[in-house]
Amino acid sequence: MVIKSANVSNRNESVSTTLMVDRIKKVVKHGIYFLSYHLHLFDLIMFIVSRLRREYPCIILLYHRIVDDRTIYLDKGPVVHHHIRDFEQEIAWLKKRFQFLSMDEVVDTIRSGKFFARPSVAITFDDGYLDNYTLAYPVLKSQGVPAMIYLATSLIGTNVKTWPDQIEVALIASPKKMLSLPDILPDSGMPIVTKDEKQRCCIQLSKALKGIPNMERKTSLNQIFNELGVSMEALENSGARTMLNWDEVKEMSANNINFGSHSHTHPILSRVPLKEAQEEIRLSKQILEELLGQPTKHFAYPNGRAEDFSDDLREYCREIGFKSIATVVYGTNNMYSNPHELRRVGAVRPVWIMAGELTRHCL
Repeated sequence: MVIKSANVSNRNESVSTTLMVDRIKKVVKHGIYFLSYHLHLFDLIMFIVSRLRREYPCIILLYHRIVDDRTIYLDKGPVVHHHIRDFEQEIAWLKKRFQFLSMDEVVDTIRSGKFFARPSVAITFDDGYLDNYTLAYPVLKSQGVPAMIYLATSLIGTNVKTWPDQIEVALIASPKKMLSLPDILPDSGMPIVTKDEKQRCCIQLSKALKGIPNMERKTSLNQIFNELGVSMEALENSGARTMLNWDEVKEMSANNINFGSHSHTHPILSRVPLKEAQEEIRLSKQILEELLGQPTKHFAYPNGRAEDFSDDLREYCREIGFKSIATVVYGTNNMYSNPHELRRVGAVRPVWIMAGELTRHCL
């Protein structure tokens, strides 16, 4: 018992030391980024690189929601919740140093076997949130920047939310002080009194539910709502719309914003039967083409990890005419990339961290 306790203690000390070292590395890296940004060293680095190389990576940036000071939300990080102030600064910084490409241009360059002759970036959003129109679109339009929004078509023009958003709004509305779900959360449950506690619980619940089959997830969601003492139906009927409607989609489509498929109801496609997953993809593509009157050539699958898709579904996407598939697998793209396995880089903040990360990718 003494030996076992000593081993556990040593492991805990090792984990603690590793975490401390990681935090120190992060602080140092961010310090370098901060100074390099404000001293314009990134511009000098990019100038030197431009003299040394003929080809560059193409960086596909991933966003979801754009928020402002009035938005009520539980912060799940800059990929999911990105403040408009940061977004405005990022677009301004990128415009001076990168060429913005549409997803058509990204895929055409790769398929033609050409390299990207300049530092290149494409802007993408997943799901189809209203704030993509009210906050992001005016910035993109004023700067002449193209973007791709991948739509979960069943949500467009409705008050229905993705299941992670359902968890978020339920936690915000819940009067409970503790959430106890032995099958999902730690045995002792999680406190949900403060906003920070609700944010941690929201992230924990979403992480736990991503790994289970779709029907089990629906059952677990109902259990979560019951424990929180909220009715999702009542929340969606009483709350303000958070998703785009088709008039907004059509307006943006006429102004340099392209739209792709993100499935119909936003399940994790590897967690549903193959035929059901194929129908999710097919129906979404059909609806987009009927309502926008043009081919839908680009697809991004929900959640986006390698384990959230399959080779069978990838082949099905090729068969029905998709020219590209975007993932959330981290990385950049070049002339040798597979257009049906495009990597993306999640948005980070503030602008000097994004400047550092994107400059690093160009080295």
